[in-house]
Amino acid sequence: MTIETRHLRYAIAALEQGSIRKAALKLGVRQMTVVRHIEALENHVGYSLFTRRRDGVHPTDDGTTFMQAARRILQDMESLTAHTRSSRHKRGERIAIGFYTSVSTGNLRATLTEFRNRYPDLQWRLVGGTRRELLAALERGHIDIAIVTAGELNWPEGSLPLWPERCIAVLPAKHPLAGEAVLEWMMLKKERFLVSSLDPGQELTRIIRVCLGRSSHHPTLIEHDIPLASLRPFVSEDRGIMIDCESSTGETLPGIVYRELRFENGPSEVRFAACWLRSNPSRPLSAFLSLLRERYPDLIPRTSSEPPANGAVSGTPDPSP
Repeated sequence: MTIETRHLRYAIAALEQGSIRKAALKLGVRQMTVVRHIEALENHVGYSLFTRRRDGVHPTDDGTTFMQAARRILQDMESLTAHTRSSRHKRGERIAIGFYTSVSTGNLRATLTEFRNRYPDLQWRLVGGTRRELLAALERGHIDIAIVTAGELNWPEGSLPLWPERCIAVLPAKHPLAGEAVLEWMMLKKERFLVSSLDPGQELTRIIRVCLGRSSHHPTLIEHDIPLASLRPFVSEDRGIMIDCESSTGETLPGIVYRELRFENGPSEVRFAACWLRSNPSRPLSAFLSLLRERYPDLIPRTSSEPPANGAVSGTPDPSP
């Protein structure tokens, strides 16, 4: 396990509030989220940070020493972030956007195009990476906003549910199912799936397991540590099939076809969300968020700091208990 700044923030919030419940309310997360992060931190350092009593939580002697160091670390991080933002402002306003899906077509491409049309003089920096890497970059102030898959997302800062993308099957052009316009998941139960360990590959792998997990045939998954786009040529060579997001369909490749997937008469979808730090004063970020809210209004009744709920895959059974 790697200690992240969120672990320290949760522990310090519990110390300041004297209560897990109050810390969760302050952070806008569930109590179990605070508990899990503190327990993970305690397991990592090898000693208890708090004693739990009926009247709340109290720091141990070791916990008091640890919290003093944790406060200094967070203060140093905040100073470094402020310095980075100040330096960036002096160089001219720009926005750093992190994502890991294709922009060959779809909602992200349309949003970026509209933003460019509205603010043609604004400088951009586009950043790739896994969801974990992008959220860590947000915390460090290296990027302003991250567009990530919403399934099982745990982000205590600003977030906005965005668009869903249909799951599509990527098949060899000569595959027996290539002639079908729409595929049911059970039609793929005996197939070999090429999957990626890089996002959004992990979310798509989870969907495969959920949708085919109830059949007597467990899916055959061949995992690779390369982006999904790099796996498509192997589909054309009949090494297996793939599941991808519909935004990738703008990337044509000889020897493959794209087919929509459905589960119980509904499309299988991956939902996306925007994440950012509420303390970020960037004007370009505010402008980008205004565009996102205009195009994808948040219709889910929840607090502004609460991240989208788990199980963000529609058209598939929810695997959570």
